[in-house]
Amino acid sequence: MITPRTQTAIAVLKCIYARDYGTCIKPCTLTEGQMRILLPQLTNAGLIILKDAENPLETQSYIPARKVVEISLLDILEATGEHLNCNRPITEQFYVQYGRAAQKLGIINQIARIYLKEITLTDS
Repeated sequence: MITPRTQTAIAVLKCIYARDYGTCIKPCTLTEGQMRILLPQLTNAGLIILKDAENPLETQSYIPARKVVEISLLDILEATGEHLNCNRPITEQFYVQYGRAAQKLGIINQIARIYLKEITLTDS
């Protein structure tokens, strides 16, 4: 349901907000090119602030711009230009990984699937 890119953005934000740069995500998880795109997107959206301009490709160069409870999945989706994939049921692994958020997303996914099923070729 959540794209890999959105999952990465969530992981990066969690690291920055927890100030846990060593264990949150592995440095090799993201390429330099991915960091060059993602970090400015999160900064431009007002989710993080660059505090160390000398190292703009490192998560430790950023600080939170808002309280963690003020950051929504919609904020992250809008910042990254990503979307939700509602074209298949949510897996058990997704529920384990995202807990309470997965429960809410499961409802959205099921409703979207119901409405998508009602749109036929003749409606388009």
